Amino acid sequence: MSDLGSSSPLLAPAPVAQPNEIDLEAGPGEQFQCRICLESDAPRTPLGAHLSPLTEFIAPCKCKGTSKYVHRECLDQWRAVKEGFAFAHCTTCKAPYHLRVCDHANRRWRIFKFQFFVTRDVVLIFAVVQLIISSLAYLVYLIDSCAKFWLRLTWGFDGEISFYYLCGTELYFKSA
Repeated sequence: MSDLGSSSPLLAPAPVAQPNEIDLEAGPGEQFQCRICLESDAPRTPLGAHLSPLTEFIAPCKCKGTSKYVHRECLDQWRAVKEGFAFAHCTTCKAPYHLRVCDHANRRWRIFKFQFFVTRDVVLIFAVVQLIISSLAYLVYLIDSCAKFWLRLTWGFDGEISFYYLCGTELYFKSA
């Protein structure tokens, strides 16, 4: 494939630490300011701490001047409440956003944890349904034992467990 660095809409420019291009609309020594929260480039973390990728300034569209920079976190919150065109495009310059998905270092662990929770939930639901069916089957067994197993023998079942389990299943799915 060709170079994906600048032509792909899925890859964004790196987060801006200092302006490295001449912006004619910006004044000399002007601080970066987020166009959403209006905070300047003052660090949000204690002195010497590393800024996370979400608190760094990015230029996700073609806006210039004071509207050019935005915190990644602010833009994500803005896009979360917007629908349609505004989710994928700048509402000012109408250019599509070029954003890079942050790949977390613990992605494998998160996927494993998600799969574990889904598996746990499926197994738990299966066990609860089986418990309900077994309870209904036992109820049918108690009723049929009062009638000297007339119901089971009339239907021609020799095995007790299979007949009552099928009755419990039938009752469960008819009531649901």
